[in-house]
Amino acid sequence: MVTSADSIRAFVALPCPPELRASIARALEVWNKSTDGVRWVDPSTSHLTLKFLGNAAADRLDRLDERLRAITANVGRVEFRAGETGAFPNWKRPRVLWLGLLEAGPIVRLAEAIGAAAREVGFPDEQRSFSPHLTLGRVKRPHAARAVAPAVRDWKPSVSGESVSEIILYRSDSTPGGAHHTPLARYRLDGD
Repeated sequence: MVTSADSIRAFVALPCPPELRASIARALEVWNKSTDGVRWVDPSTSHLTLKFLGNAAADRLDRLDERLRAITANVGRVEFRAGETGAFPNWKRPRVLWLGLLEAGPIVRLAEAIGAAAREVGFPDEQRSFSPHLTLGRVKRPHAARAVAPAVRDWKPSVSGESVSEIILYRSDSTPGGAHHTPLARYRLDGD
């Protein structure tokens, strides 16, 4: 799976389904015109992180690969149902703007299974509790957040729900324009 012996920055995620991605892209087009102090995500790479792995050696990723294949063989498609928007740490001091998901129980259970598998091969546990969300943007200047926060807070995607049929193990590389994500492996959600 990973051909290099070097350590790479990696994470496991659900890709954003196409209709929701298009709805996010339309909103970001409008918000991008209203502020320059937020780095908005590239909608084409929008995803829900299930497990951030950090820097990982190829052999550890190979061991995780086996476990991810076993997990996804027993999990069926998961449903993305857009919920409310929010901000980390909060709307008064937003650093990250996000879209939450409704009825995310199956996604939470999938993240828990992946977290357990990652722990088995030596990846550390997350320090924060899992919060299923799609990142919309990262605030670079506080005044920018105040300008765009009302629009983001009141926004609702134009799609009610979509299913996702795979998880992806991504490599993440930092670039001056933001992180670049490259799929390393795809795992079909084939279970019932």
